[in-house]
Amino acid sequence: MAKLIYRCYQEGDDEQLAHVYNLAFQMNGAGFVRTPKEWNWRYVQSPNFESEMVQIAEDKDQNRIVGAVHVNLIEEFIFDNKRYLFGQVNDVICHPYYTKRGVATELLKRAIHFMEKKKCDFSILTADYNGFPRKKLYFNTGYKDIEREMILFNFPNPYQLIKDFPGFSFLLPAIFMFSFVPRFINRILHRFNHKLRHFKYEIAHNEKPYGYMEAMNKIMAKSYSGFAPYNKLKFNWARINNPTKRHYPTYVVIREDNEVIGGAVISNKNIYSFKHGIKMRMGLIHEIFIDKQKFTDKRHLYHGYRFLIDKVLKAATKRYCGFLLFQPSERDQDTIKSFKSMGFLKFASSMVMIKSFNHPFNLIKRIKPLFVPTYISLGFP
Repeated sequence: MAKLIYRCYQEGDDEQLAHVYNLAFQMNGAGFVRTPKEWNWRYVQSPNFESEMVQIAEDKDQNRIVGAVHVNLIEEFIFDNKRYLFGQVNDVICHPYYTKRGVATELLKRAIHFMEKKKCDFSILTADYNGFPRKKLYFNTGYKDIEREMILFNFPNPYQLIKDFPGFSFLLPAIFMFSFVPRFINRILHRFNHKLRHFKYEIAHNEKPYGYMEAMNKIMAKSYSGFAPYNKLKFNWARINNPTKRHYPTYVVIREDNEVIGGAVISNKNIYSFKHGIKMRMGLIHEIFIDKQKFTDKRHLYHGYRFLIDKVLKAATKRYCGFLLFQPSERDQDTIKSFKSMGFLKFASSMVMIKSFNHPFNLIKRIKPLFVPTYISLGFP
């Protein structure tokens, strides 16, 4: 029987933690891969990091880390103009040889104890709807279902997709239809839409646009429940001090009369399946926002969304992303309808779950769609 001990993060754990992460997520056949450098950026370099934010299980006989739970950030979320302190749980991982021994349960309990000690009002995470952790781990530790996320995806650069998956060559005509026909039609409609003639756009790669941050904070807070504003410390971590080129952000901004009324940021990740020898370059939309108050009606708003989405697809094409992904809340219907009209396909995705610490759940009023940042849902800032 393995001699397991539980402890907090120590300097030098990065390599083993990245290795266990990669093993755990490859159990499902495919997933993202992290290097020790990326793991350190993701957690240790995050704002206000404490060693107790990473709870670790170690096999002392084998001298190896076999599991971990990460409280990736503790920050204030805004609900109905009120602020609540949220602890965010991400990357609950266990070595394949050590599953079904209660390791993840013990680690999560320790993470919950840490969040209680930090006086968190709530804890939030996302989970595979049909997965074992949601049914047997998160429910049993007090988390409840809140909202379902949707997956929206498209193929902005079909040639890169075929390069990654040569076997998909026979699907090129269908992929081309999804990728370019809606964009072509919408560009024609935009040209003859007098309400959009004053729109200007800008695509900037790997810059420091704090003006984007300020506009995002202002507009996202008006459009979503649960938005946690960015300050320079958080923005530098998530968008500027990136460890590799694929994490460098590309910003898309639309303006009307020199005022920012919408924007988005994308980066790209590689998805691997070691079992099948597959590597795919995937673009990820971290957030997309538009100031709805600048539009006269729903039709006008959808035209504005499609104008912005078209420029996001253009940016993803330039980044050689064969596949582009976005995960909004199921209640974000304006955004979802606009993406679908641009040829994006939609599937149900993860469940957002929240645990309350001595507060009723109706305390957090979700009048607007819930915003879940990608550093919670997908583990990438």
